[in-house]
Amino acid sequence: MANPTVMPTELENAAKVIMDIFKKHASKGGNPDTLEISELKKLFNDEMKMFSTNSFDKLANAMLEHDKSGDIDFSEFVKMLFALTACKEKTGCQPSKASCQKPK
Repeated sequence: MANPTVMPTELENAAKVIMDIFKKHASKGGNPDTLEISELKKLFNDEMKMFSTNSFDKLANAMLEHDKSGDIDFSEFVKMLFALTACKEKTGCQPSKASCQKPK
């Protein structure tokens, strides 16, 4: 149980912000616990401007092909977010499937 007198850490605040952004965009569609591809693209365009549309499309399509559900739940969204972030940190890295690979 959380101690109400302890202030949340920077990481805890960041996790809450990520969850809130996911929920805000997911609540606009049919299922409030998942993002449809159109909701995911809107979230991406609104909230993740430092990434190219090409990077997003490759990773989103790979995730949707792997999952076959046609939508992204929070766990999948977090994996995608961190895969894109890791790729951005590596010069020349492009998303491939659900992970990053350095160019050959």
